[in-house]
Amino acid sequence: MTAIGGLVLDALRAWPDRVAFRQGSAELTYREAERLVLGVVETLAEAGLRPGDTVLQIRPNDPLQWLVNAACYVAGHCSAALPPGGLRGPALAERLRLVAPDAVLAEPGDPDLDAWLRARPEVRALTDRDLAVLRESGAVARETGNIAEAPASAVVRLAFTSGTTGPVKGVELSGGVLGAVATALRDTLPWPARPRVLCAESVSGGFGNMVLPTLMLGGTFIIPERSGPDALLDAAAAHDPTVLMAMPPALRALLAHPDAAGQDWSSMALVVYSGASLTDEEIGRAHALFGEVLCGVFGQVEVPKTIAWTRPADHLDPRSRSSLGMPFPGTEVRVCGPGGRDLPAGQAGELWVRGATTAHAYAFPSGTPVENGWLRTGDVCRRDADGRLHYVNRVHHALRIADAYLCPSDLEAVVSQRIGHPVAVAPTGPASVAVLVEGVTPGGTVEEAVRDALRDAPVTVDEVVPVERLLRDVMGRLDRARLAGVAG
Repeated sequence: MTAIGGLVLDALRAWPDRVAFRQGSAELTYREAERLVLGVVETLAEAGLRPGDTVLQIRPNDPLQWLVNAACYVAGHCSAALPPGGLRGPALAERLRLVAPDAVLAEPGDPDLDAWLRARPEVRALTDRDLAVLRESGAVARETGNIAEAPASAVVRLAFTSGTTGPVKGVELSGGVLGAVATALRDTLPWPARPRVLCAESVSGGFGNMVLPTLMLGGTFIIPERSGPDALLDAAAAHDPTVLMAMPPALRALLAHPDAAGQDWSSMALVVYSGASLTDEEIGRAHALFGEVLCGVFGQVEVPKTIAWTRPADHLDPRSRSSLGMPFPGTEVRVCGPGGRDLPAGQAGELWVRGATTAHAYAFPSGTPVENGWLRTGDVCRRDADGRLHYVNRVHHALRIADAYLCPSDLEAVVSQRIGHPVAVAPTGPASVAVLVEGVTPGGTVEEAVRDALRDAPVTVDEVVPVERLLRDVMGRLDRARLAGVAG
């Protein structure tokens, strides 16, 4: 496996005079970016950091955010990041305890963070000013071989799961895994030549994995000056991107913006989204705005962006447009029942994956997500006759009936088709459920129709609950944890 640190330096040295990053009116060439990376490596070493130490950034979304990560990849430090103000008080203290950073890069002024750092003088407190004093010796050290690049086995990234379906996890990603991720994304997605990539998301998150593929292709990575659709439109007007990358909430906000249709999107060759499938209506609106250039990527923190993907052509076919797509080249998948038995096409089971882009350890809670070489993702999926994966539910939301998963989504589809209203099914016992119905008033007719729709299902309907609106998460999916509380 090729470590990501070497890939970063090779990419930055390949086109020294091209523009690597743009944000507003500021830009960095590949040569300048390389000097910054190597200067940060030197600065961290002078601060007393050694390979294996953890560097936590709590700072805004900008090119330096990614360049500090890249310096950690080169030197063998473990990089981590939190958004400024994202956690407060005890929640921040608990995350800091779990991460146990050796250095924190942040600006003073957060009282919770400042108090935590004062109580721990052994933790190096660094600011952007400390990194701004970057010496020529960084470039010289690279040329003379004085900077030893970290091996592929070194853990260089600590990434966090969201914690929405359980306690937050700290996923340890090695340089080899991240190098494989960058290479797979570069070689698989239908990139335009020398891409100009506008990214609506923070480079400290999952879409940060798209920076290196962009640079490996000689492209430019564009970071908006602010969050939100207005800033995205400003950046698009200023930089004429050929690639847009966004999670569904940001993409939906852009599609709904009254000025989006007035922007010239004729240069757009690829729109990459991740995190959830788009509806038919959203796909149609995206095609009308950008052209038929949608591309979905599916992964987990443990397998960044590289489990499955949908091609632009898949979004033209009603059978595949809502799927997760085909497995990434090099990613093996299984769909398994509760006992680990491989299931045939069409039957719902837990998705198991393995490949070079899969993490093998958690920093917290300590342990491994891999069993006998396979990562059990916790996602229930179906594989169709063509091999495409279709997401159904999370494992812990499904009922286990004999050696099979009975998924709320499947029951919801049956009921919704019968009564014409959105519904949510919440398990209440090993073989019993509550059914929440949106937009109806209490009454016997609806309850009878719901019970009749599930008459042949191997479950008992405990109750039918009319609700004004079903609770959904930021991605637009049913928020099953909160819905279970409503049903209870």
